[in-house]
Amino acid sequence: MSNAVRFDPPLVRALAAELDALLAGRPAHPAPVFDRDLSALLLLDGGEALRWDLHPTRGWVSLVPRPEGFEAYAPEARIVRVAAAPDERLLRIELQEGNRFRGGARSLLFELHTNQWNALLVDGADRRIVSVLRSREAGGRRLFAGEVYAPPPPSSRLSARAAERDRLRVEWHVHLALVPPEERRVELLRAFADASPLNAGSILGDAATSPDPALLDPAFERWWALHTARERRPVLLELSRGKQPYPFPLEGVPAAPYPTLLAAWATLVTQDEVPGREQEVARLLVRARRRLEGARRRAAKLYQELQGVAAAEPLRARGDLLLANLHRVQHGASRVTVYDHDGRRIKIPVDPALRPHENANRWFEEARRLDRIAERIPGLIERAEAEVRRWEEGIAVAEQGEPPAWMEAALRRAEHRQARSPAQARERKPYRVYRTSGGLEVRVGRTREDNDRLTFRHASLGDVWLHARSVPGSHVVLRWSDEGAPPARDLEEAATLAAWHSKARSSGTVAVDWTRRRYVRKPRGAPPGRVSILQAKTVFVSPDAETEERLREE
Repeated sequence: MSNAVRFDPPLVRALAAELDALLAGRPAHPAPVFDRDLSALLLLDGGEALRWDLHPTRGWVSLVPRPEGFEAYAPEARIVRVAAAPDERLLRIELQEGNRFRGGARSLLFELHTNQWNALLVDGADRRIVSVLRSREAGGRRLFAGEVYAPPPPSSRLSARAAERDRLRVEWHVHLALVPPEERRVELLRAFADASPLNAGSILGDAATSPDPALLDPAFERWWALHTARERRPVLLELSRGKQPYPFPLEGVPAAPYPTLLAAWATLVTQDEVPGREQEVARLLVRARRRLEGARRRAAKLYQELQGVAAAEPLRARGDLLLANLHRVQHGASRVTVYDHDGRRIKIPVDPALRPHENANRWFEEARRLDRIAERIPGLIERAEAEVRRWEEGIAVAEQGEPPAWMEAALRRAEHRQARSPAQARERKPYRVYRTSGGLEVRVGRTREDNDRLTFRHASLGDVWLHARSVPGSHVVLRWSDEGAPPARDLEEAATLAAWHSKARSSGTVAVDWTRRRYVRKPRGAPPGRVSILQAKTVFVSPDAETEERLREE
């Protein structure tokens, strides 16, 4: 929105220095709280918290009392430092704790680029994203939990790191003297570090409108003073678009001094600067963008599944080769070596518990399953792409200030469905219920948070716990209280559900680990859904939609 606070490199660098002086060495909880309202809360000792509001209409940073409900969050980590690289809008809070997470180090990152504000917690050992405020794809970067974090491309603008003052003065004239005055602002922003839409007008002054080359020298001095400034003199700038915290006054811009940047921000937090309808539209846009991201993920997942079903013909060929070489399959073998029509040697995995022709039939059945999926997916992709276009067009209209009626109606219906009474919320089960062919109940977690509730609140220690190996997916609990393993068919059906409710759904064969619930542990500080297993066995199954539908009880 027009009056949202903006971040530029000088502001981010000064804010990092102020927070470093305030927070370095201070105990903090090692996992920030990311909220759906696009806020991030870092819980500190002494009953305080650092709150970032990264909503498009706000952009506030404030030190606040710890909210109610977080009393049990112990400050088990320590803030090592707060830093920002030169000419960047990436602020980093480094956390250190000896036992809670691998390597003891994590970084809480705030990406403060225009229209892309985000917060991420990144593991210090493998650089993977532990949690993220806004899951999204940005500039070819995948900002999703579990992905390896790739920072934004570093700045390549001219700065004091790259050349001395006299050399930079020459570069200044090379870049700005040869362009018309009306183009100097754009060239300044493109070529020189720390220049931003907030300070470009003050830097250029009359050089932004006059062709007189003599005006470029005082403009350079203003840029150099801003670029090399290390002393902070926080102010609240009075811009035409609203008030703006800044680390020092800008020439020609009215400003009120403040002792700190946080103090300047505090005055904004207490003001209601967003009119009612504008605030309503801003909230609606946040939810609409979330729906768009969901539609894009569905389309991408369907494309991925379509690539997976392309393996139907190789599976048929494998079945044909197996039938032609039944005499080569030794009893109890896990693979058989055969030769194709071109004389190439091929090793085909087989199930030692099945007879040779039954193994061949399994490959044919899997090929038929992929054929059925291949017939259905193109239509689903077409619908998913239409949904993406619909939300993209609706958001483009809403950003002009007036959302289309269909968008408001769709989001209100979704909000109404989510508005449950406390009694209804208590009635919601964190799992789906299935029933195996042998009559055993199977519970499948709905979300990452539900996975934890299912495993540690809705499962007995003797129950069988399953999960697709090495891929994100639902926790699955097969209700089983007897000694020994459950019946093989019931176990296989529960494993099929675990494979189906995982990211490996489009794979031909999926490894599913299973163990007793008593051998499943929740590591301290682990994100929702992540557990460790003390011991497990493995079964191999094929994800199957018909099995999932046949076993569904609700």
